[in-house]
Amino acid sequence: LTHFCRRIRLTGPISVGELMQDVIMDPKHGYYPQAARIGHKGDFITAPELTPVFGEIIGAWSLLYWQQAKLPTKVHFTELGPGRGTLMRDIIDTVGIIGPAFFGKAPKLSASLIEISEQFVAEQERLLCGSVNSPITPQQIFDNPNYLTRAGLHKARFKWYSMLEHAPNDRPSLYIMNEFLDALPVNQFQKTEEKGWVEIMVDVEKDANKLFYTTYKTGRSIKIDQEKDLDSLPVGSQIEHSPMSGKVVTSLAERIAATGGAALIIDYGEDQMSTELTFRAFKNHQQVNPLEDLGLCDLTADVNFRDLKKSIAEVEGVRAHGPITQSSFLTQMGIGERFRQLYSRVPEDKQDSIIHAHDFLCSPDEMGDRFKVLCVTRDSDPVPFCFEGSTS
Repeated sequence: LTHFCRRIRLTGPISVGELMQDVIMDPKHGYYPQAARIGHKGDFITAPELTPVFGEIIGAWSLLYWQQAKLPTKVHFTELGPGRGTLMRDIIDTVGIIGPAFFGKAPKLSASLIEISEQFVAEQERLLCGSVNSPITPQQIFDNPNYLTRAGLHKARFKWYSMLEHAPNDRPSLYIMNEFLDALPVNQFQKTEEKGWVEIMVDVEKDANKLFYTTYKTGRSIKIDQEKDLDSLPVGSQIEHSPMSGKVVTSLAERIAATGGAALIIDYGEDQMSTELTFRAFKNHQQVNPLEDLGLCDLTADVNFRDLKKSIAEVEGVRAHGPITQSSFLTQMGIGERFRQLYSRVPEDKQDSIIHAHDFLCSPDEMGDRFKVLCVTRDSDPVPFCFEGSTS
């Protein structure tokens, strides 16, 4: 917290988005480079950490789409924000096992992992390659476009990059983003009677390391003033906007337009304009004040799928499918039958955990409706399985 307070004292108030950016990316004080913890003993848990069935489903869907689009037997994945590597491990394992049934032979597998956390790189390398050759330093991550290359599970070739732009775009790829965009910075705005839209900023107390919210008229809020579809919102309305999410999705869409493949974007959020602020923090699975313990808790905000689709629509040669609910996606892919198989095979004392995992992923009160799945493909490619009737 002291580091971030010092910065604001030197430069003046910063936007919520700038604060998130600093907390996420700062190599020495940032949450993801230094302190991020995923899993039951961490700050938050993701679907792949709950059950390998989630990754199995993604792997099976990937093979179905690869076959639908008549792509080559060299299957390449690109995952942004791979966490501990659990999802990629389960995807590669599934494709490696059932791939020969689709292609008539074992597919050649490879993956690009976009990661900035030295801690997570080590965990990913251990899971995917069986060991850690030598620890990766922050300097290596930020100084080298491709800072690690290893062979691993099912003879797959894994390459690590700090940025998507560093990963070659010379082949079709299946891009996976599971709970990635919710960690990207959002700017917050509020509609006022006298000044129109103002930006919600973060400032620091003069005599204490304590942050607080304030509002200013900024260049970003002036641009919001000019958006006609916001004119009807009443005074007091608050909105969030994530330019970085738009840039990431645009980059994915451009890569798909150029070389083919598809993207699966899985995250919590809505497909409509929201006038509620969702920026929040989690520590030890509890929601906490996002302006305290900076760098030691997970900062997040809901994903605006409506804005993502607008960004995708601006890229020629691609189209968006969905979003559909996570429950709909997983159910169509046969997750119920897969869990029934597991339930019948495990000891009685493990059966409750199978039921819990299914309910957590699919129940409307848990991840089922809250999480959405958006897919991006080329215009010329077929509508992917599970997304019939949802194409933009």
